[in-house]
Amino acid sequence: MRETTVRIICTIIVAVIFVSSVVAVRSLNTDFGKVETQQVSIASQLGNISGLLYRPMYATGMNPQPAVVLAHGISGSKQYLSGIALELSRNSIVALTIDLLGHGSSDGRLADGNEDASLGMLAVVRYLEAQDFVNASAIGLVGHSLGAGAARATAVAHSGIRATVLIGGGFGSMVADPVYGTFDSTFPENLLVAIGKYDVLFNLDEFKKVTLPYVFGAPSEVVEDTLYGDFPSHNARKLVTPPTTHLFEPVDPVIGSETVKWLISALQPTGLDERLRPAAGLSAYRDISILIGLVTLLGLLLLILTTVLNFVHYPKPKRNIHLRTKAQTIRDWKVLVIWGGLSIVLFFPMALVGLTINIPPAIFGASIAWWTLATAATGFLAVTLLSRFSNAELNLKSAIVRAFDVRGLIAAVLMFAALYLLAMFVSAFMVIDLGIIVPFFRALLPTTRIPVFLMFIPFFFVYFAVEGLYLHELRQPSWRKSVFLASFTDLTKTVGVKVTPYLAVLFLQYVPFVLFGSRIFPDFAGFLLEFLWLLVPIFVISTTCSWWLYQATSRIGAGVVFNSLIFAWVAAGLFPF
Repeated sequence: MRETTVRIICTIIVAVIFVSSVVAVRSLNTDFGKVETQQVSIASQLGNISGLLYRPMYATGMNPQPAVVLAHGISGSKQYLSGIALELSRNSIVALTIDLLGHGSSDGRLADGNEDASLGMLAVVRYLEAQDFVNASAIGLVGHSLGAGAARATAVAHSGIRATVLIGGGFGSMVADPVYGTFDSTFPENLLVAIGKYDVLFNLDEFKKVTLPYVFGAPSEVVEDTLYGDFPSHNARKLVTPPTTHLFEPVDPVIGSETVKWLISALQPTGLDERLRPAAGLSAYRDISILIGLVTLLGLLLLILTTVLNFVHYPKPKRNIHLRTKAQTIRDWKVLVIWGGLSIVLFFPMALVGLTINIPPAIFGASIAWWTLATAATGFLAVTLLSRFSNAELNLKSAIVRAFDVRGLIAAVLMFAALYLLAMFVSAFMVIDLGIIVPFFRALLPTTRIPVFLMFIPFFFVYFAVEGLYLHELRQPSWRKSVFLASFTDLTKTVGVKVTPYLAVLFLQYVPFVLFGSRIFPDFAGFLLEFLWLLVPIFVISTTCSWWLYQATSRIGAGVVFNSLIFAWVAAGLFPF
């Protein structure tokens, strides 16, 4: 009874924190009522473009203000640049961050770029020009990676673009294509280039000495943080290179601040409060609140689920993991080497397989699907061989048979459904997205994403079933006198075993890069490793959920089903068609 009371009290406390964080995010995302935020859908020749509009309340038909369109990189979404959009709107500029064609909630496919190199960005510019609260003679563009190429194509197709910010892209092999124009000292107008020092897609030394001098009108190597040209002549140029990676460039505070200051100088909004120069960083507090909301929402659902399972007389865990002998378990280091090692070894080969076999039909998503399936297959083979050719008494058949039960499966499905519906409610009625930090909580729109969601489930189901055997059924548990300390230690070790291999690879890639400027995995291979930055926090969440559900049910089935649904949701919403 005491345990139930404590659980209910904890549930109430976590619920209060969650509601408070959502209210805080809503207030911060509207600058406490000074900015209107709304989701918009804009028609283009290749389908509707989904966007998130930030409009200063004083931008009206009687007082039109400049406007900026912001576009993300590949596998990104409108949420990634919403922090910059928020800061622009606080500085008297209307900002519209969008899902490019084939991404997020927009229609179309990435291949539609053959017909529209702007990937829908040009249609969005024309939409803004038609709004009476927008000064159509002061339009700017911001693009990251893939979005930088889209911004460049838009600047070619629309002569009224007065400022362009290219973040981590826009300088690829497209230079010979007339659709993307030719860089010079006046095109694009008022150009800010932002590249992270640890961006694997750029050789900064060569970039500053070979590519940029002609574009900047500089006689030799371009100097960082130096203004070339001037805004009245529309030929202002500047390069900023903060210490960040390709993936994190859109949320880097230096790039965000420089982008806002640049667009203010180029577009000259009226009625600007001088106290907001440069960006005041409200978006950082919003993102922290979002992170708190994400953690507490998952915690709230886990607490509620545990309470429900207790009330429906779900059998108490036998705690058999604490009674098994060492011969019936696998040590942590062996789990890490086998399960983690297979994941790392198969990462690049299966990425290539996914790029060749586009099933499920999502760019990079197919690579993740085949990677998890191959890891599961080889992992199961490895643990089978371990049980046959060692002294370990691993009863795989018994573990698999007892893994799933109806109540646990129903509970996992209901938990996922509750998470999805609540996230959609928050997104629709609060106009905020709790998936900015981690790519959770995106609506499966357009509806063509629903079949893709269903196609991902079998891949992830097999993966998490085998992982459940390694991390929960067969791994040697922690021993502590205190039940709480034992549980905390075991959870920490379980998460550590899961994510340590990925953190080790990132360490090997970026420590030499930071210290010596050398990269173990350059170019496209290094770009693929950037996905590990996204996978690590998602794996922390998934491992925590599976551990919690295993403790509540003494079976891996509920965690397998819940994580399969979560990962299928993430993959279906994250990766472009």
